[in-house]
Amino acid sequence: MNREPTVYQTVQVIINTLKDANEKRSTSGKLAALRNSVGKEYEEATDVWPLILPFIPDEFMGKGKATFAEEAIYIALQLYAIGQQGASKNVCVDEQSNGMGESLKALRSDDSTAIDRRFNTLIASSTFDEFVYHLRQIFKLGKSKGDFSVNYPKLAEDLYWYQRGKNKQICLRWAKDYYRRKYNSETIAQTESDSIPESN
Repeated sequence: MNREPTVYQTVQVIINTLKDANEKRSTSGKLAALRNSVGKEYEEATDVWPLILPFIPDEFMGKGKATFAEEAIYIALQLYAIGQQGASKNVCVDEQSNGMGESLKALRSDDSTAIDRRFNTLIASSTFDEFVYHLRQIFKLGKSKGDFSVNYPKLAEDLYWYQRGKNKQICLRWAKDYYRRKYNSETIAQTESDSIPESN
C-alpha cells in the first residue's frame, strides 16, 4: 500500500540533495538563489523553481497559485539556505528534534528578554504573512549567535498546518517546547520545599 507523500518528506529529500551537492562544492549558487528569493512571491521566484519543482509531488501542485504545501516548502528552504550560509556544519538536524520551539529554546540564556520578546511577538501573529515575517526576524537572531540547528522538514510541516487553520495548535506546541523546564515529581517536590519559608 503506497502512502501519500508528506511536506516533511519532500523537504527532507530536497535538503539531502542540496547537502550531497554541497559536499561536491556545486551548490553555493543554489543556496544563494534560495537566499535571494526572500521577499519574493513563490510565483515570481523563477530562479528557485528548478530546485524545488522537480521534487514537488503532484498532490501538492497548484494551478497557477501556490498551494499551502508549496508555500511551506519554499519558506522552509529559504530559511535553510540562510541557516547554512557560513555554517561549519549541516544545520538541518534529524527527525529526533522536537521542532522549532526546541531550537529557539537553545538560544535562551540568563537574560532572555530579547529572544522572549521576539518569540512572543511571533506566536501572537494574526496572519501567516506576519508569522513568517517574525519567524525570519527571530531566525536572524538565532544565526547571529552561531550555528543554529533546526529540523527544517518539521518546520515546513508546521508552516503547512499553520496555513490549514492549525495555527493555535502549532504556536502552543512551540511555546511548550520553548518555555518548558524538565520537571518530574522529585524536582517539583524540591521546588515546593525550597519555596516554603522557614518558621522562626
